[in-house]
Amino acid sequence: MNHKVLVEVYVPELDIKYNLFLPVNKKVGNVILNLVKAINELSDGAYPISSNHALMNSETCEFYNMDLNLKDAKILNGTRLILI
Repeated sequence: MNHKVLVEVYVPELDIKYNLFLPVNKKVGNVILNLVKAINELSDGAYPISSNHALMNSETCEFYNMDLNLKDAKILNGTRLILI
């Protein structure tokens, strides 16, 4: 069974929020890469694809370790994230 969490991802560069389901068994680094690709497509290329992005908790201002699974990083339903 593929477990997912519903999170809010804010992209300050575009000033847009997305509500997304993310798989808890994927590593944060892979999720960031997929988010960047998807947002690049949704914004018609306005959001650049690069390897310099990070994911941050908007409430604690802590950056997530790219090697942890979302579950291990304690990203739960309702978590508010910032994609930088």
